[in-house]
Amino acid sequence: MKKSLLLFVAVAISLFTMNAQPKSYENVANLDKKISGNCVSIDVTASTKDAQKIMTDLLKSNRLTGKSSKRTLTYEKIVFPEISTDYINLFVTFEAKGKSKNNPITKVNVFVQKGISTTFESSNTDQSLVSNLKNFLDTKYVQEVHNNDVAIRIANQNKDIKKTQNEINKMEAKLKQRTKDISTYENNIKKANEDIEKLKKDIEAQKQLIEKQNQILKEIK
Repeated sequence: MKKSLLLFVAVAISLFTMNAQPKSYENVANLDKKISGNCVSIDVTASTKDAQKIMTDLLKSNRLTGKSSKRTLTYEKIVFPEISTDYINLFVTFEAKGKSKNNPITKVNVFVQKGISTTFESSNTDQSLVSNLKNFLDTKYVQEVHNNDVAIRIANQNKDIKKTQNEINKMEAKLKQRTKDISTYENNIKKANEDIEKLKKDIEAQKQLIEKQNQILKEIK
């Protein structure tokens, strides 16, 4: 029953999120406090921490090694055929768009420099590269974000189910104890009734004994 419920939750979440997949778009953003430039951005449902980890793991699976700092990934002089056959510098930043813990949104900005150029590429300078980058974000990255979102929601649902089950267990334990109490009370009542009947008989016997003793007393007088 529990597995069926989790499967239903996973499918429902999956169908809902698939119908609302984010799309990447060209943008101009700040790489740091001093540098800004062209980039491709995408708004995903994930915390900045999760969004950054997902991107790191995804690029690592493509055998790319870079540097990670607070909300920034840096990959210098790499070859990433999925985006470009040229050597590139790749920078990724992560901005929190909302403070909601239940539905965090992170803006992911990807900046690319090609060769020895210090210019950040756009569709005006390299349409193919930007198109490939958008495709990478819209498919592979979004899919990993989606998988992470489903995993988190299922984990939270598991916590809720476990919490509810614990409450049920407590109530069942209390019900068992109260049922036991009733049984104890019933046994006590039965024992009390038996004691009452015995006492009635003992009292009657004592009354008869008194009558005999009074009779004997009269005869003595």
